[in-house]
Amino acid sequence: MDCLRLLLTSSLAFRAAAQPAHEAGAPGSSRAGQPGPWDNDLVVYRVSSDLDVTKVTTFPRGGVPTLARLKDGRLIAAHQHFPENDEANFDRVAVRFSPDEGKTWSNPEVIRLGGLPDGMRFPFDPTLVPLPDGRVRLYFTSLRGLRFERDRPAIYSAVSSNGVDYVFEPGTRFGIKDRPVIDCAAALHKGVFHLFAPDNGTGRAAPPGNGYHAISRDGLTFTRTNDVYMEGHRRWLGNAQSDGKQITFFGTADDPRSSLWMATSEDGLNWKLIDSPVLKGADPGAVRTRDGGLIVIGTGPPRPGTPSANHRSRND
Repeated sequence: MDCLRLLLTSSLAFRAAAQPAHEAGAPGSSRAGQPGPWDNDLVVYRVSSDLDVTKVTTFPRGGVPTLARLKDGRLIAAHQHFPENDEANFDRVAVRFSPDEGKTWSNPEVIRLGGLPDGMRFPFDPTLVPLPDGRVRLYFTSLRGLRFERDRPAIYSAVSSNGVDYVFEPGTRFGIKDRPVIDCAAALHKGVFHLFAPDNGTGRAAPPGNGYHAISRDGLTFTRTNDVYMEGHRRWLGNAQSDGKQITFFGTADDPRSSLWMATSEDGLNWKLIDSPVLKGADPGAVRTRDGGLIVIGTGPPRPGTPSANHRSRND
């Protein structure tokens, strides 16, 4: 996992494999001076229907974003949250809301989760899927215990009526024996929930391009189907959205200096690459705007002068 962590420092999942943030000490003590996803910011972009890109704002000290549109029309973003002097909310999932198509956003609010089993790690790597009844389901990575040696991470879920207060849904949504399943993307498409996750092998750097694919009628019991594949050093690390006719996947390039990639599918199995905006940012979250454009949130490079940036410059 070390190679993946260096390649995609924005992904909390890769960082968690090596050293969960909440085990690294308090911000003012042993965590200070250590590289980690807290050295990155989330950058919000607006993309026109002609694929012109405009930067909108920045969410500081965040990672692993996801985006969705609620039934009332508001946009909701969820991401991992690393506030600087707030240990109680450090390395938690926070949500923000936009009432105006991504122009302005509320302050981050850490989700409240009821029913999480004792010993289970608080959610990370969030993915939001709006439900037909107006609620929103949060798919996330977790594991029992804090280290991979104790348990393999898998995908779990919780459901909310307001986007902030969630209730844990018992059971595992998707996992593979002896393999870590992390950083999922999910979409409800033609009455079927499709779940995707990058194939990270058994814990070491896996060749890019392959991803897991599972489907479910109720969003709770998933069945693994044929894996998905995308050529050209692309990873199934990102976000999936359905417009009712096709699923669009917004993915991460294997080289962080490259742009995100987009592909569409009518069945979740057969994919076709489409034109994408020139926009750098790992593990993107995206949602369609009412005028046919996009709001995209991606994890930017480490802030200059941070331990992660210094580490990257020494290894370039």
